[in-house]
Amino acid sequence: MNTYPLLDTNSIQELANALSAALQLGVSIRSSDGKCIVRGSRFENFRYNVIGTSPAGESAYEQFISGLYLSQEQTPSIHHCPLVGLSIAVIPIIIDDVPIVSILAEEVRLETEMQDDNIYRELARSLQIDESTYLKGIHSLPILSSAQLHHIVALLALLGERFCRLGRTNRDLKSVVSSLENQESLYRQEKNVLEERAERDAMTGLYNRRKFEEAVSFYSRQNDRTICMISADANFLKLTNDIFGHEAGDMLLQTIAKYMNDLSKSDWLVARCGGDEFRVLLPDTRLETALDYCRRVARNCRRDKTLTLPLSVALGAAEWDSEKETLQDCFSRADVKMYQNKTALKHELRIPNYIMDRLYDRQILIKEVVTDTAKITYEFARYLQFTKDRAKEISLAAQYQDIGMAKLPESFVIRGQSRTEEETTQMHMHVTHGYTMARQFDELYKIADIILCSHESWNGMGYPGNLKGEHIPVEARLIRLTSDYVYRTHPTIRGGYFTPEEAKEKMTEDSGKLYDPNLTLRFLEFLQKRQ
Repeated sequence: MNTYPLLDTNSIQELANALSAALQLGVSIRSSDGKCIVRGSRFENFRYNVIGTSPAGESAYEQFISGLYLSQEQTPSIHHCPLVGLSIAVIPIIIDDVPIVSILAEEVRLETEMQDDNIYRELARSLQIDESTYLKGIHSLPILSSAQLHHIVALLALLGERFCRLGRTNRDLKSVVSSLENQESLYRQEKNVLEERAERDAMTGLYNRRKFEEAVSFYSRQNDRTICMISADANFLKLTNDIFGHEAGDMLLQTIAKYMNDLSKSDWLVARCGGDEFRVLLPDTRLETALDYCRRVARNCRRDKTLTLPLSVALGAAEWDSEKETLQDCFSRADVKMYQNKTALKHELRIPNYIMDRLYDRQILIKEVVTDTAKITYEFARYLQFTKDRAKEISLAAQYQDIGMAKLPESFVIRGQSRTEEETTQMHMHVTHGYTMARQFDELYKIADIILCSHESWNGMGYPGNLKGEHIPVEARLIRLTSDYVYRTHPTIRGGYFTPEEAKEKMTEDSGKLYDPNLTLRFLEFLQKRQ
């Protein structure tokens, strides 16, 4: 790793070797604290072959070099090293007013500092170097004048400055290149994301219609392969959107998509092609495998109880007969089978009952209370000489009068809790929700108006419409009596309840307030005869 990014150390080493050979002296590069970056050139024969052979000589030389850096000089300088009998030129390289490196011109033998051989012998002995080796080495060095050395220092300073300028340019270019590379990387990432989005359905994460049609076009030319097609359609999406809102509808689609994707093989293409429509292309797959996949998807959806409406998907599969039909024809056959499956599922699934069962499971309603209310409502209606068919309708309205509870947040329907005014208002909305829901189902459509009025009070203090007296449909007035009586006489989750006699007394007190007075008398007569 290059600690000094402005320097190409390999190139600098080559340059140092070339300069050393041309100038006949040692050239090295050191950091601002004296550590060697580019090793002294191979022409430093005296430095390494003579001084370096003695530990005392090597130590004395490095101590002298370290001392030079203590002063932190920022201009070129020349220093005589009496320990080895030579001079050293130090050329600091400054970048942005900070010393980065220094160029050292070593093994410099100046004519003004030449010594008698006896002095050189003393130096050799002090450094524990063989005298003859020392003399031979130092005499082999060229003798420079001060003027020559200053020219060399100027040359090295100029080269250093030029290299640093190139280094800065190189650094800036590297920064630009790095920035461009980062931009290119971000572009590629964005491109991948956009390409992914272009072929994926945003809500479910499955492939979209465009990708599916591309795949069909591709596989249509491979009539030597065994290929199956599956058409799938989410049931009750419109109903879910209408009753519980589009967020619940989105959750329905996402859950079905998850099962379809999780149960598919890696080379299958599962796509949502719009609305509640899903398609699967299964290359190298037989019909038996495709049908097994359909069964597993349907089973997993059926077992999922996380949604208020049943999670259900109709599926149809077909295997491609490439000799007689196109791949699109194969899908059309799968689509026909899907619609046959969808029709069968509609007859099998009774959605109102499913919603009520979920309310029982969540303990929002008590099944025994609902069942008994429906029963006693039918009996009282017959007592009032309603026809059997009309009595059944009124009983059905009593059974489903609170189905709208399914739209409320669970925290609003916890029995026994204190509610804010806003929560109470939203609680009262469950009747309107029940009316809206009833109008969605063929079996409840006729009783939607009764459900809407089932919580009105005779004195006009009920909800949701504050209807008063005979403006309340008689069927709803009847249900108000029967449902309150059953609820009061049934053990509650807290354990308290009225005896039949106590409930009758309470209803007598509320006659003319909550209940139609005439109907209340008739209901009390009915209860007496029923007992």
